[in-house]
Amino acid sequence: MALIVGLLQGALEWLPISSQGSLVLLMVALLGLDPVDALSLSVYLHLGTGFAALAYFRRDIMRILRPSSEIDQQMFRFLAIVTVVTGVVGLPLFLFARMASIYGETLLGLTGVALISTGMVERTARRRGTRTAETLSLGEGTLLGVVQGFSAIPGVSRSGITTSTLMLRGFSGEAAFRISFLMSIPAAFAAAVGLAVIGGTPPLGFSFLVAVAASFFSALFSMDLLLRLARRVRFWSLCVVLGVLALLPLTLYLL
Repeated sequence: MALIVGLLQGALEWLPISSQGSLVLLMVALLGLDPVDALSLSVYLHLGTGFAALAYFRRDIMRILRPSSEIDQQMFRFLAIVTVVTGVVGLPLFLFARMASIYGETLLGLTGVALISTGMVERTARRRGTRTAETLSLGEGTLLGVVQGFSAIPGVSRSGITTSTLMLRGFSGEAAFRISFLMSIPAAFAAAVGLAVIGGTPPLGFSFLVAVAASFFSALFSMDLLLRLARRVRFWSLCVVLGVLALLPLTLYLL
């Protein structure tokens, strides 16, 4: 079961289907875990996807950590602002979620609608967004930090709300995914460290290590696949497909 949980975490992390919300439901329903413990474990499993993004973008990360140009310095400042704002917004929401066991189906539905709307706007305009990571501003770092912070609520897709926000800001599909992936790296590690400080370290048993390793390899594969799709298909159609996927959990919940 640890293997399945890890594989699901890696595969769902980059899609507009909340990996955290899905895993919490799975672990509570099938594994019999306490909801609070399941929520905490889902945060730690993001370490696998964080390491996957770190490995995939290792050259980009080295340039950002050892900036040799103004663009690299700008990206470092952008990610720093995003991470801090994410923590400020996300921590109280996560603590509230632990107490209330809430799930963000409504916000997940709005993410799906936003993605579908973005795709239809792009199709009508017959053009793709042209902005790249080099055009990011520090103000957008604050905006995206707030948006990413809302993914602390189980059921709200981090990837879905950040990529849809970036696309609505005029970024190309590939650039939106790449920026979202880079944003996930410091957020994943900061969340794990913060949770360890608040609630103690996770049980580092064999099952836990298997789950994290599975999420690493699954995330590495699915990340590469999604970036390839973003380059090769008409992006408006990919937006619509991802938006429909985001709406499925809400539909099932209402039924």
